[in-house]
Amino acid sequence: MKALDQLQDNLRNLNQVALARIKPGDVLSIQAERARLQAWLGGVDVPGDEMAATIENAILGYEQSGHIQGARQLRLICYGCTESVGAKAFRLIEDYAHFEKLLDFVDRYHSRPRTFRQCYRGLLNAYFSYDPYARDAHPAGCENWRKLRQFLATRQGLLHVGGYAPEWIEVLDEHAGLLGEFPAHAYKKMLAQGDHSVLATLGESLGIGENSWLFRLLILASVEDACYEDDAEFKEQLANILLLLNDYPLYADTGLTLLLDRYAKCSGAEIDTLLRDYAVKLWGNPWLAASAQKWQCGSAARRMVARWLKQHLLAEYFSLLSDDDAKQARRFNFWSLYCDDIQGMYFALGKSAFVRGTLPLHKFRRDAKGLIVRLSEEKNDLHACIMQFEHRHAVEFNHHNNVAYFYDSRQGMPGFYLSKGWLEVGALSVINLPQSTEATAQAKQLRHQDSRSQSWEGRFAHELGVTEGAIAAFCQQHACRYEDARAKNGYRWIRPSDIASLGHIAQSILEAWGFALSGEQNTYFLKGEKTA
Repeated sequence: MKALDQLQDNLRNLNQVALARIKPGDVLSIQAERARLQAWLGGVDVPGDEMAATIENAILGYEQSGHIQGARQLRLICYGCTESVGAKAFRLIEDYAHFEKLLDFVDRYHSRPRTFRQCYRGLLNAYFSYDPYARDAHPAGCENWRKLRQFLATRQGLLHVGGYAPEWIEVLDEHAGLLGEFPAHAYKKMLAQGDHSVLATLGESLGIGENSWLFRLLILASVEDACYEDDAEFKEQLANILLLLNDYPLYADTGLTLLLDRYAKCSGAEIDTLLRDYAVKLWGNPWLAASAQKWQCGSAARRMVARWLKQHLLAEYFSLLSDDDAKQARRFNFWSLYCDDIQGMYFALGKSAFVRGTLPLHKFRRDAKGLIVRLSEEKNDLHACIMQFEHRHAVEFNHHNNVAYFYDSRQGMPGFYLSKGWLEVGALSVINLPQSTEATAQAKQLRHQDSRSQSWEGRFAHELGVTEGAIAAFCQQHACRYEDARAKNGYRWIRPSDIASLGHIAQSILEAWGFALSGEQNTYFLKGEKTA
């Protein structure tokens, strides 16, 4: 917030305090408060919309003459010394001679406590509003800002005259370190522990705007300090830091970028729902082209959030809209293995998914924003999840006894994409595919039905193949350790912590991927991949 805007906010706050003291119809009280506000401005009735012009004229008059005519002009200049005024965009704080002379003028009012306090208050506002750390900061402005800090620190004791001190003076006394060389140091621990009240106190009592260098320093320093902690402590502080960024959204983009990149480096980076939801709310869906420019973090962090969101949407789809056994969640458990490989995910939902008053469904539709196509009215209890891989599209319906459809996208666009609405959800790569062919129309159908020798997950895994992402997800899901020894003329190994607990489904998936059981080591290795 610029200095002139801050002054207008201060006047607005004064008006609110004045109105709180006045009873309805009390004209005498209204006139008294009006007179008090006029006196604060130097005895002249200045409407709010003319305040900027009044300050600008005071500064330009001082620039041209080198003299200040009285206390009122001095107060106005103190409040506006960081603003660019006039045709030449003159900024007083960036002029060595004029700014040093301004401080000398203020020093002459020691014997007039009320005027000195008002000038000091204006200069304090300038101290917090001028940004000496900005990339385009003027060298003279930076040096004058340091002189201003020293001036304010050494004259702080002169503010105490008589028995009464305004609230802002008491707050400044309590936080005297703000005028020191390391103004943010005293607040780091407090912010890290989730106590953000100091920011509200400083903002309200000292009139510090959210875009002040001080708030930026405090907030981003808190984020950076958390990122320097070890994994456990970083995760412990994460919720408090996200709350801080939520309260001060001006720094949300920069702060979230730091947090996501740090989290992506954590060992065993399990899903953090708060971080996922905050990132998606701020930047949108991480794999849609429409949101690409908003995602400022590294590619690893972006893929991490995309994987989290896909897992979340799959879990919600199969739990809310399907007839799967919630205790087993077999379809979700299988498809979550391939979340790293799913390039796009979309939902075709029937009428029952839009029933009003159902909070879980409302949240699901909100989380899947931009990924939903509504089916025709007669499709009431029919829903489908479409997952797009590099060379195939898989369709899972909500009813477990429905078959899953696998389309080879290299042979053409799946026929359902030609229906109205599908291209509007930004389906990945669909526009570049050739038109539907006879081969495409004959999609491969696989049932969710086990055989004596193989679970249905094994057949699906054989169709989709083995990928690094799927192996990593499998190992996390089944408490296994993965080793890739191909660079040393070895194999890829999956070592379960307890091979007896893997079960038939997990074994079917491994065998479908080409892994074989090594009896001697009680582990699985991928056959046929030994590097010469």
